[in-house]
Amino acid sequence: MASWRDGPEYAPVERPAAFVVPDGPPLPSPDAPAPVTPTAAALPEAEPTFTPPPVEQPALAALVPSAAPGRNPHLPFEVVTATVTNAGGWSSGQAPAGRQEPGQRPPELPFNAPGPSLTGYLPVPQTVQPSAQINPAPFPTPGTPQWFAPPPETRVPDAPPTVTIGQIWNASTAGVMIPLIIGIFLPWLSILMLAISFALSARIAYRRTAIRRAYFAAMVVIGLLGLLSMTSTGYDSDVLFDSLASGAQLACVVLPVAVGLIVGGALRAGEPPDRIF
Repeated sequence: MASWRDGPEYAPVERPAAFVVPDGPPLPSPDAPAPVTPTAAALPEAEPTFTPPPVEQPALAALVPSAAPGRNPHLPFEVVTATVTNAGGWSSGQAPAGRQEPGQRPPELPFNAPGPSLTGYLPVPQTVQPSAQINPAPFPTPGTPQWFAPPPETRVPDAPPTVTIGQIWNASTAGVMIPLIIGIFLPWLSILMLAISFALSARIAYRRTAIRRAYFAAMVVIGLLGLLSMTSTGYDSDVLFDSLASGAQLACVVLPVAVGLIVGGALRAGEPPDRIF
């Protein structure tokens, strides 16, 4: 066993508390003589003898399996000893070729002996129940109009969930609805309230694209009203502001209904809310 005398790499990391002599035998010293290898036993001087068996054994050629052709597996078995006797006394035993024994049934004739009558064994049903259709209807013929038609709808569609006004209000957010309501009753603040509502409409989590299009359509209508007032009466700041305020007030009346319908449709369709960054 290697020890600290063989090099520092064999020294233990921690000093042991005591040195214990191992249980195994000590290793032989390099100066000790080599152990003596035991030699094999001496070989017998005389050759071994063989005594033949007292009973004569068969020749090896007789033990080889026969290579003769066996039975053809494609041919049926020949029944030679089976006999079946019917009521008429005919027997199915096979007679020698070219000779028909008396009382033996010819092999080419069928068994025509009448069997027992089955009348009265089974009760006759009074009413016949129609068989239930277990398997589905067969597929239509390829190339016909029924082949290209969609399969019939067998599942009853679920009823749309009920959506309340409170749910529509919460989904539309109060920050969008309250400025529009203020713009209805205060025409001189309708332009500002419409702008605030449009800025807060980004917090709506349902169908943002449709809601944004509704606001853009309202702004286009307001711009057209201001352009018409300028072309009809000329540039007048008071007339222009009145026309713009009237258009913004009209938008504040229409947009709450439009936003409510858009958000309510999304809630009834069960659409998940969009991600708000």
